[in-house]
Amino acid sequence: MSGFRLIDIAKPFIPLLPEIEISPEAISFDDKVVYTIGSAFIYLFLQLPVCGGQGITNDPFAYLRPVFAAERGTLLEFGVFPIISSGLLFQLLAGVKLIKVNLNSVNERTLFQSAQKLFAIFQYFLLTNIMLATGYFGYSLSITQVILINVQIVGAGTFVTLIAEVLDKGYGFGSGAMSFIAVNTATNFIADILGFNTVQTGSGYQSQGAIINLVSNIRNKSWTRAIWDSFTRKNLPNLTQAYIVIITLLIAVFLQNFRIDLPIRSNRVRGASNVYPIRLLYTGAMPLVYSYVVLFYLNLIGYTIVNLGFRNNPSHIVVKILGYYSSSPFTNQFTVESPSVMYFLSPSTSLYQALTHPLKNIVFSAIVIITSATFANTWCMISGSSPRDIAATFKEQGISLAGRRDISVSKELSRVIPIAAVSGATCLSILTIVGEWFGGRGKGAAVAIAVAIAFSFLELIATEYQQAGGSQNFGQIFNQGL
Repeated sequence: MSGFRLIDIAKPFIPLLPEIEISPEAISFDDKVVYTIGSAFIYLFLQLPVCGGQGITNDPFAYLRPVFAAERGTLLEFGVFPIISSGLLFQLLAGVKLIKVNLNSVNERTLFQSAQKLFAIFQYFLLTNIMLATGYFGYSLSITQVILINVQIVGAGTFVTLIAEVLDKGYGFGSGAMSFIAVNTATNFIADILGFNTVQTGSGYQSQGAIINLVSNIRNKSWTRAIWDSFTRKNLPNLTQAYIVIITLLIAVFLQNFRIDLPIRSNRVRGASNVYPIRLLYTGAMPLVYSYVVLFYLNLIGYTIVNLGFRNNPSHIVVKILGYYSSSPFTNQFTVESPSVMYFLSPSTSLYQALTHPLKNIVFSAIVIITSATFANTWCMISGSSPRDIAATFKEQGISLAGRRDISVSKELSRVIPIAAVSGATCLSILTIVGEWFGGRGKGAAVAIAVAIAFSFLELIATEYQQAGGSQNFGQIFNQGL
């Protein structure tokens, strides 16, 4: 009896889906640099406002947006969330054999990738229409407005899916979606610090940039009031968030350097020896990304039920259990303030709230840590980097652990790799949670993820440079810089 093949659903749509072909020739170092940088700039240029709505209402996913490079009220309304969630979901289902697929077959692999892409595009469509139905883009929209908003967001999402696929197919460095998260986090950090844009708030017009706002406050207020307001404002980036981001960045870089070096030797060349590093962040940022994917889905389900099913009626029993969403005319967040299910699925907005609402912190922290650690343990076993996979690679290359027989290599690696994966994911989760306690609002998580992504990209670039980059134009520039 054959297993259920979810990927077969994609077969009728394959002729309609654009496909990025793998290059039959090796991509040069210069071309990869151009594709990577060009794709990142294209993603940033897609931050154009959505036309056709009656004005964007308050945001129910504000703290989740930084993690997925999503920008409220723009064509990147949902960022790369559909792409990442689709990829993680399908790879997990395939890894635990809930989806029957032979990835060694070209046709099966193409079908599998097409199913991921189709599901990502479907999620863009589904999310857009959920937000339309709940009044996020305004109420009483005409059919023309609904179609126009769908065309913009779903079209942009499809385009982002394709440019991410360009990098995924080897035309650039690393994962396309991950590179977009990294570049969006970097540009947002600069804007949050030095942004000159002015935004209307409850206390008048203020600059977006935290430092620019501090300078403005010093000119118009007393020193004490100016500094206090610059560190505590809630509706725009503040200096507390800036320091959280900087500290998170430094600690994440510090964690990247933790590793265990396992001595290895060659079975083919006498006397040849080296070390095989097992990093603390063995699975990189993927476990933390997975945690926020889970949180996004949970928040989406709760928000949809409360607002679409019961119109956010505070007197209804279901709304009381799940949570009543309240808003403010001078903030861009749509939050649940009273204890309920959804209340525990979002982080504290300040250290004061973290101290006065400890149960909320405990529940939210437990969700992030448990999901992250569980995923890390599963991911290292199904992603081709399990102890058995590495032992098989060692055997093919004629490598063994110094002082160990070939048959004990897998056993020895099993003592180190799962512990490193779970420990690294837990450390990164704790770092993120502490940042949320101080009011990071997702920015600390985004930076921790971006640092892990940046290090993986640097490793890929260094490898490419050593193999072929030295003779390329960009390779020579990098060599001069070094």
